[in-house]
Amino acid sequence: MANISDTFNINFICLKVFGVPWPGKTSSIYYKCYSSIYILVSLILYYLLIILNLFYTPRNIELLVREVLFCFSETVAAAKVVLIFLKRKTIVRAFRILNCTFFKGDDESQELVSKYIVKYKTYWKLNAIMSNSAFFAKIFVPIMSYIVYGKLELPIYNYYFLEKKTISRHFTFLWFYQAWGIYGHMMYNINIDSFIAGLILIIIAQIRIIDHDLRMLKSTSVDEEQLAKLNKCLRHYEMVLQFSKEVQSIISVTMFIQFSVASGSICAILCSLLFPTTFGALMSMLLYMSPYAFVMILQIFVPAYLGTQLRYRSQDLVHAAYSSKWIARSESFKRSLKLFMLRANTPIVFSGCGLFPLTLVTFTSIMKTAYSFFTVVRNVQRTEK
Repeated sequence: MANISDTFNINFICLKVFGVPWPGKTSSIYYKCYSSIYILVSLILYYLLIILNLFYTPRNIELLVREVLFCFSETVAAAKVVLIFLKRKTIVRAFRILNCTFFKGDDESQELVSKYIVKYKTYWKLNAIMSNSAFFAKIFVPIMSYIVYGKLELPIYNYYFLEKKTISRHFTFLWFYQAWGIYGHMMYNINIDSFIAGLILIIIAQIRIIDHDLRMLKSTSVDEEQLAKLNKCLRHYEMVLQFSKEVQSIISVTMFIQFSVASGSICAILCSLLFPTTFGALMSMLLYMSPYAFVMILQIFVPAYLGTQLRYRSQDLVHAAYSSKWIARSESFKRSLKLFMLRANTPIVFSGCGLFPLTLVTFTSIMKTAYSFFTVVRNVQRTEK
């Protein structure tokens, strides 16, 4: 079996195109120049212009909500790029563990790992298809409208800090700058989100392999042979814990920012529905906000769902160890099994900066809190009326 880390080649190839170098590989001087210029122009300058645009946005709730939400989205994309730059050494260490013999396993283990790799690739493809479809709809529908009605606006931001004459004079350049910038940020989200999901899926696959190996310890076999198999399971579990520690270090801050921004965004989207006074304004806001809300929910649902699966799978290891044929074994075997069960009693749980776990409980809490906030604002409006 090839190195498991090769699974993520597609992520880093795409990121390399958009100026993010491959972790662990030395880039040429030409690519370093390209990467520096690209990140400066399409990410740093782009983000600063967004902040400036937000400052100059007219104090209209419909316009402000839209600009604030887009600003939140860009904050998450920028945080993910910073993650790759700052965690390059951690990613390399994680890949070294990923390519060890324990993770590759035998033919049966490789088959299970391959199934989870297929799940990861399917998620990447679906994410890429949906995101690219939404992007091209967002970009080309206005172009078709321009052909029919003769009016075209900037695709994302209105750049309120510029005069209309300036925008009109440089409209083509600004249009392509915004379109290309937002496409690059979309690709950052697609590849880094799927990369994080892939890492968690690999851990779940390894936990399932350990679970299977523990349950297959038979009482009819030679004691020394079974003790050797148990020790192999223990070493495998230790490698999984080390890998999980590296993954936690990689995703901790990014997940904190992503979940925090998603919480605020969902609250803002729900509350914005209370402000439009006309049907046309409401429909316009829904067309802008619905895709954004779906993306925000998806970005926190996937890691929360996978985190929950990982927690339950790691908790099942205790039952798997107890289900092995341990009664007739030696004291050495029982002692090793007992130590493993004591450690496995603490499940593997990822968190955002240690403040909240990546579980479906956190996801549902966010959704409930957003709805509660929406209800409070609605009741306040009714009271005032």
